[in-house]
Amino acid sequence: MSAPVSPELEEVHEAGTERFPFSTGCAYPHPMDIASLDFSVSARRKAPDQPIGAFLAEFFSDVPVRSVFAFREYSSLYGGRRFVEPELSEADVAWMYDHGIGYRIPLQTSLLNRADYLRNQPFLARYHRKGNSVIVTHTDLAQWIREDFPDYEIEASVINRITSVDDLDAWFRIYDVVVLHPRLNTKRDELATIAAKQRIRLFANAGCMYRCPTMECYESFTLMNKRFPGAEISCAQLHNPRYNAFIASLDEMTEFDVAALAEAGFTRFKKLRSKGQIAY
Repeated sequence: MSAPVSPELEEVHEAGTERFPFSTGCAYPHPMDIASLDFSVSARRKAPDQPIGAFLAEFFSDVPVRSVFAFREYSSLYGGRRFVEPELSEADVAWMYDHGIGYRIPLQTSLLNRADYLRNQPFLARYHRKGNSVIVTHTDLAQWIREDFPDYEIEASVINRITSVDDLDAWFRIYDVVVLHPRLNTKRDELATIAAKQRIRLFANAGCMYRCPTMECYESFTLMNKRFPGAEISCAQLHNPRYNAFIASLDEMTEFDVAALAEAGFTRFKKLRSKGQIAY
């Protein structure tokens, strides 16, 4: 499977083959200010037997964690990565609730029908509470969840490839929060035009997706999470030698200037573990 190349993402890839215009060190606001920010952090590939409190203390002690995204039990609505095993235990979720941390559920499937949704209603009901959120790609799923499970906050996934601020009003009519593609992080003039900055989530750091010319892996993750026979990973690195060589040459994640973005009025961020920490 090969996805079409987005011109905007190709622009990022082309720029990246030389040098990217970004801060190489992730800068945070003054300690008095950072507590007001909302960081959603990744627990992807956390060992199920590692307590989430210890995990957060090890990898994310420098930011105020408001939510965690990772897999719990299996759901055919999962996306973003392949489900292999649970990354959060029941005890982890209980600990998060006790500490005011929400569960941000990655439901970025791109293939959906009503029967599939109905089969997943018990799963959705289990985590339906204020403070929890769902990350969604399919607009039907967003609308169905809003109708049946109104306490969830609904976020438009980065997989929607929102690389322009021009159509945000249309996205806001469907989603509570919109995750922008990180290529917009350095386009400060465009970001400044967004009125509802409190409804935007930006990447604090980013991995290979930031530079990927196709983002084709996400479709294959959908197929694998649906457990389609013969489904396998599709990745630009497998058929684009130039991109593969560039990614292989990188030692770390791209770190954005969170201090500047917060000063500009943005309060919601998504943060991943670094490449050297078994990454995103």
